[in-house]
Parts: sequence; C-alpha cells; structure tokens
Amino acid sequence: LAHAPPPIIMSARAPTLATRPRSSAPRARPRRRADVVAAVGYRPSSTRDRRVFPTRLPSSPSPSPSPSPSPSPSSPSSGSRDPRAAAAVPDADDAPSPSTSSSTPAVTYVERAVTPREAWRRMWTRADRYHVHGISGAAFTLLGGYVLAAWAKRDLGALSLIDDRGASANAVRDALEAHGGAPEFWGLATVSLALAGVCALSGTPLGTRRGWRKVELSARSTLFQLVLTWQALRLGPGGEYLAGLDEFAWPLALTPFAWQCVTSAYIVAFTDDDKRSAMLVLVGTWLFGAQVFPAASVIASAGGVDALAATRPGLVTVWTHSLLGLVWLLNWSTLGASMRARRVIDDEGYRRSFLLRPSAAWIALFALDAAAYRPFASIWEYFATAGGARL
Repeated sequence: LAHAPPPIIMSARAPTLATRPRSSAPRARPRRRADVVAAVGYRPSSTRDRRVFPTRLPSSPSPSPSPSPSPSPSSPSSGSRDPRAAAAVPDADDAPSPSTSSSTPAVTYVERAVTPREAWRRMWTRADRYHVHGISGAAFTLLGGYVLAAWAKRDLGALSLIDDRGASANAVRDALEAHGGAPEFWGLATVSLALAGVCALSGTPLGTRRGWRKVELSARSTLFQLVLTWQALRLGPGGEYLAGLDEFAWPLALTPFAWQCVTSAYIVAFTDDDKRSAMLVLVGTWLFGAQVFPAASVIASAGGVDALAATRPGLVTVWTHSLLGLVWLLNWSTLGASMRARRVIDDEGYRRSFLLRPSAAWIALFALDAAAYRPFASIWEYFATAGGARL
C-alpha cells in the first residue's frame, strides 16, 4: 500500500488548451486575396452569386495523379465558406515554382449563364418595401415606352412613311396651330413622368444596403431625372405653374453634369470598373446636354418659353418628346447598372443593350420629330441657333 499510486481525483473543470500538446510544425501563412483570385479566377466573396463548376485543364500526362491533400484543421482555410477555393489554391510557401512539373492537373472554374428565374430573384429584393420601386419602374418602362412609340408612329405617318389616312398629318398640324401647347398623349406622358419620379425617389434608400457607390448612383440618377422632369413639365401644358424655378434653370441643369464628370473621373482613375462603359456613360451624359442646355437657356430668359412657342411652335413639341425620351433612357441605363452590379448581365451586355442601342433610338426619335414638326429650316440653322437656344 505504501507504493500504491495516488488516487485519481475527478475534476469538474474541462482540460484547457494549455494542457494539450502543440504541434511543432510551423503554421501556414494566410492566403492573400490576390492569390485566390489569380488561381481560381473569381473572388471568393462572390461565390454565392456566381455559379461555378470545376473544369480540368489539359496538362502533362501522369501515370498516377495524386489527389490534393485536404487542409489541416489548424489551417486558416479550414473554416472557409467555399471548400473548392480552399482546395484549389495552394499556399504561397507550398506552391511549386514554374520550373517544377506537377502531376496534379490544373483546376479552373468557369461560369454558366444566369437563368431568367435566377435573374428575377436577384432583382426582386425584399428590401424594396411593398415593391414600390420595382413596380413603379416597370410601369414607367412600359407606359413611357408606349408613349414614345406612339409619337414615333405619328412622325412616320406625318412623313408619309406609313399610311394612316392622314391622321398623323392632322395631329401635327393641330400641335403647330396650338403653338406646341397640347402635345398628343400628354396625359399619359404626365402619368409616366410621375411613375418615374416615384421609382427614383423610392430607389435611393435601397442603395444604403449595397455600399456608398450604389447610394451615389441612385442620388445622381434621381437628380438628373428631377431636372429632366421639371423641364418637360415646364414646357408642356400648364407649365406656367412651375415658373417659380425659372431663375434657377442654369444651376439645376449644370449640377448633375458636374457631378457626373467627377464620378466618371473617379471610376476611370481609382476603380477596377470597365473603362469603356464609364466613358460611354460620360459621353451619353453630354449627349443629354444637347437637349438640357438649350432648354435651360430658354427657360432662364424672361418670357423665353412664350417667345419659343410663338417663333418655333414645333420646337416645344420636339423638346417635350425628347425630354421624356431622356427620362426613359436614364431609367433604362440605371436598371442596366443595377443588373450588372448583381451579375445578371456582363459589361458587354450593359454597353450594348442599355447604353448604345437605347441612345441610338433616342437620336432616331429626335430626328423624326425634327423632320415632322420642322422647327428648323436646315441642319445648319439648328447649329447656328445652338439647338434652339437663340430664338
């Protein structure tokens, strides 16, 4: 009994980590984000948004390829949300040199196209309370597009490019006799402008959930849209009730353009965004100026709107049509920017379907209006009068 081992006393305390043996092997250095992007081909933080599938790339034949070792529990990548990225990216210290041949084939990840259902789920967000932003935007897109298409059809009929039994020619004549004060479909156009305003104002708070750049995009688009809407309503029937802002016509017109120039310079100089898309947006913004600046000049001058209706009655109608078209184009491009941010479309699709083609359609509508209502005797007069700013 004198040499018996001491009794074992059970303790309620659990063994601490200090009593556990520590591994003598050095811990692996944490992987850099650039290494992950370079080896896998996508950002690990966007794995949930992008559907990726492993694809074997051709490499040197090997009699018995060995599988990649699984990461140890003490490795920093063992808690990664995407195990594929952890298995496909070696540590910088363990990565083989370019001159060393490996028996394991290289692995990359390729993206597949987004299905319509996935695109719908990405755009239909619960953050939009009662879906006011989405419903008003869709309603404006359909109603505004219908009004613009109806105006384009009237222009084609007035130019005898389609046969509508003289209805379009009579509508154009009535608009000129009314000094541009009663554009056709103006009631529907006013409703569509109101829907566009609801869409813009309800979309600005949603940007707070996606970072300051989304907030900046929403606020800038809203300011642009408010300026365009005010000019359209000021030139249309009943515009005299909005004459209180005439003295601020130039500051209101210049502010969004200056803002856009600063934003475009920041995107080109300090971000990884597509530079071609950024420059196309900047060029399109100054294309807006070809309409906004002459209208601001006329509105800012005393009695300018009445003088415009008396001297160039057709130009009032052309400008109201053009301003509604710009509001539609602005909303459409903003929708494309949101779809690109949610990876529903790529940069090429954004440029093609949301910038170039809609801009070409707006230019075509302006040309048809100018040909049908004849506010200028020639193209030279258009440039000589600065787009109608000099009466």
